[in-house]
Amino acid sequence: EETAQDHEQVPEQDFKCKPAGRELEETAQDHEQLPEQDFKCKQAGRELEETAQDHVFTWLGQSPVYKSLCFTAVHKHFPNALPASVVHERTRMVLEQEFGFRPETTLLGSSFCPDEINNQLQDLATVMRNYYGKIYPMGGIGGVPYVGETGFRAFSSHVGDDGDIIVVFGPHVGVSIDGKVGDYQREGQGKVSTACGAVIGAYKACLCNDEDCSIEINEKDMQMSEIMQEFAPHVKKLESAEDPIAESSYVAYEMVKDRMLRIVNTTFGSGRLVLIGGIQLNLPFPDTDDHFLPLMFEVRQEGREPISLMDCFVNPSIQQNLAFCPWSTVTAQREVFAWMNWSPPAASPLNKTMHKFFPGALPGEAVHRRVVTILSEYGFGPSNVLLGTSFCPDEINNTPTSMGVLMQDYWGEVFPMGGISGVAFTGVTGFAAFSGHVADDGHILVAFGPHVGISEEGEVGKIRRSGQAGLSDACGEVIGAYNACLTGWKDDKGDSSYDLEMDFCKRAIAPHAAAIQRAENPVAALTHQAYHTVQRSVDASVNTDFGNGYLCLVGGIQINMPCGYADHFYPMRFELQREGQRTLNLLTNLLEFREIF
Repeated sequence: EETAQDHEQVPEQDFKCKPAGRELEETAQDHEQLPEQDFKCKQAGRELEETAQDHVFTWLGQSPVYKSLCFTAVHKHFPNALPASVVHERTRMVLEQEFGFRPETTLLGSSFCPDEINNQLQDLATVMRNYYGKIYPMGGIGGVPYVGETGFRAFSSHVGDDGDIIVVFGPHVGVSIDGKVGDYQREGQGKVSTACGAVIGAYKACLCNDEDCSIEINEKDMQMSEIMQEFAPHVKKLESAEDPIAESSYVAYEMVKDRMLRIVNTTFGSGRLVLIGGIQLNLPFPDTDDHFLPLMFEVRQEGREPISLMDCFVNPSIQQNLAFCPWSTVTAQREVFAWMNWSPPAASPLNKTMHKFFPGALPGEAVHRRVVTILSEYGFGPSNVLLGTSFCPDEINNTPTSMGVLMQDYWGEVFPMGGISGVAFTGVTGFAAFSGHVADDGHILVAFGPHVGISEEGEVGKIRRSGQAGLSDACGEVIGAYNACLTGWKDDKGDSSYDLEMDFCKRAIAPHAAAIQRAENPVAALTHQAYHTVQRSVDASVNTDFGNGYLCLVGGIQINMPCGYADHFYPMRFELQREGQRTLNLLTNLLEFREIF
């Protein structure tokens, strides 16, 4: 059920599910017919458009804002570049769903320039390494795979029997906040520096050389010598380009691709070789994520023709100009999240159930990114924030896509306040100890809420756990307490058993059990009631006496999703409290989507 109060907190026009139509679906036929050239670099003009996809990525803090100098430069010179994490999700989904790839049988290699700005958490090689496991770096300066045939032969000999290989490669280039291609503001430096320094240095060195002067290999600088040899024939053409540095990135890509194709083979076994090539864009950190312009996505196998999968980066419904297609904004979030494989397809029973009983639920990653973006405006940063959580300790709440884990990975150390059901059982004493650890002038962030599973078939309160054939309850304790109340549980003070937290859950649910049983979906209603119980326990524990910093409360319902989808979070509270000041309600800021710029 949705009350008037819920309606006020989660505006229907922004988040209510619209009836799914054909425009939200991608069939196998669509996938086959999308021509590769639709994604290839287009003529100038992409920088003048904002798509639904752009809007969502900016809302998440991944991409530069439309009409900014950085946005214009990126989409003018590298149209259709995507956040690196999105490239990973799209390639991963296609390889797993259409070709049966598995992380445990996949060997990952990369060929990028060793510049440290290519090895941040948000960069493609790092994102893929964190998913697939180990990585074999083949690249030298400029991204060229200087390890050669010998290096690839050694690398490919490490693949498991019948295993597959993925190699991701390409040069990199910086784009500064003022839109200058080739510039990058490195952390701790007061002025910009070049990126890629090797590629730009080679281009400029060739400009200074006599046109007829041959470039010899310098054994003390072999990699740079080869890049200069590659650039020398193109230097006059590059010099006359609208943006020579942007154009140089494409010359560098062709060089990296050429060397890669010369060293790889498919004779390592019966598995597949996947080549993902493109140009890595180092964007202003930490305001945006680094991007990647895919120019090659191909599956090869011994004795078979290569298969191009470039069409996996195309989705016309979210990549059309909002100026002429404003309707695509309405379902933009859900379509983009489904395209990124964060959320289930719009027409699936899982998606329909989730948005019926938890309208406005978002992938945990989306909520986390929005919280970080908004709190940064109030001076919150990893160095001055102490994190507390009050979630049920169920192991399914401790996966990489769970809210508590996402927040801990970003904010750092955590003080877990929650017991079974998510209630803050550490109480007043626990918070007093926790808040005593906050840095001088620091802030406290507390995230809390119950959790609930939803099965692939759309059954609320059920989840298939790793290694189990059947479904089990989630949250088992909340559902168990509810069932006990329905079967006549009484609060027996003389009972000698020890089940402190479960007894509390039963006492909290008992007065509401009959009303919950009459609901359209009793487990969904039970979960909303559990949220209020958890919220009351948090409110009874916290205070703002710890100093002059803010206390931030992020409350909602954690939704455990089936394997293959990111866990979601239904935000119900987001506020800042400070001693002697009025409370700031930021829930609308977190959820608002259409008018954020």
